[in-house]
Amino acid sequence: MLFIQALTNGILLGGIYALYSAGFSLIFGVMGVVNIAHGEMIMLGAFTTYWLFEILRLDPFTTLPFSLFGLFVLGYLLQRFVINRVVDAPPIMSYIMTFGIHLVLANVALLAWTADPRTITTSYSGANFKLMGITIPYIKLITFLISLAVVGGLYWLLHHSRTGRAIQATAQDRRMARLMGINVRQIYAVTFGLGAGITGMAGSLVASFRHVEPAMGLPYTITAFCVVVLGGMGYIPGALIGGLILGVIGSVSTMVFTSGWSTAITFFLLFLMLLFRPAGITGRGIVE
Repeated sequence: MLFIQALTNGILLGGIYALYSAGFSLIFGVMGVVNIAHGEMIMLGAFTTYWLFEILRLDPFTTLPFSLFGLFVLGYLLQRFVINRVVDAPPIMSYIMTFGIHLVLANVALLAWTADPRTITTSYSGANFKLMGITIPYIKLITFLISLAVVGGLYWLLHHSRTGRAIQATAQDRRMARLMGINVRQIYAVTFGLGAGITGMAGSLVASFRHVEPAMGLPYTITAFCVVVLGGMGYIPGALIGGLILGVIGSVSTMVFTSGWSTAITFFLLFLMLLFRPAGITGRGIVE
């Protein structure tokens, strides 16, 4: 029964992994940019929810549109006026640029809100139910279902909308997309904004059951990188597959060993994937 409980916890956790990794995968798949400031988008989304809850007493789940819109605007502006300057440069330049953004956002948040960890406590924070002897927290179940819906919505947008088809065309061949009349710079900005907005929503969901602090971003960036490598860089369904696998591995290994072993196993799995299957477990990721 302990194994089934750990498996269930891993699946529920894998949903949120998938959500905040989907934005990372989208940005890389279209622009070829590894966004080192990705975790700060999660942090800002989490703080958006925290302050809306503290000041206006809004339920954490009702703050999702605010995080989506706020981080979309921030991501759009960052790409349009900052990252766009290094898109055509060698990859190392985008790494340096996004690392600089990571430092700026983390330190501005530290100055504004101090390093004290904060938590959101609602009337249902500790509520759960039992199903066939397995304990399922309401918050994590709702978070899992929302994550699946958002990742599914992103996949639908990319394949069944005009903007989504323009994003895919730009990802496949930027030069040909320009010849077809697509404004590539605009598509890049929208893509980065969309990736940041989805990531901000993930941050809001994380804030509902984990503490919020300015330094929380970098571990999430590392986890997102592991998830998209496992599922396939740039392949959105791969983020869901990779998130679920990594969530289950982390939860089960923590049960069997300790949380420290969970991290070690995650990085060992990342090493094996890069060595033997760089296109991800689905075989459909981008390989540079």
